[in-house]
Amino acid sequence: MLNSLVPISHLNQGKAAKIISSLGPDDVKIVIKNNEPMAAIIPISRFSELIEAEEKVKGNHYE
Repeated sequence: MLNSLVPISHLNQGKAAKIISSLGPDDVKIVIKNNEPMAAIIPISRFSELIEAEEKVKGNHYE
């Protein structure tokens, strides 16, 4: 879990590309700001799966 935490300062220091390229298909990086989780970085394939699952639950279709 600890290796999935990314301080927001790393993104501000130009390390975003390295962090994103290190993601595996099932990885999640949690962006921390002021010791609080603020955002998640996930692969686009995982994001697409989440959107599809949400569509099924809600019965909506995003297009």
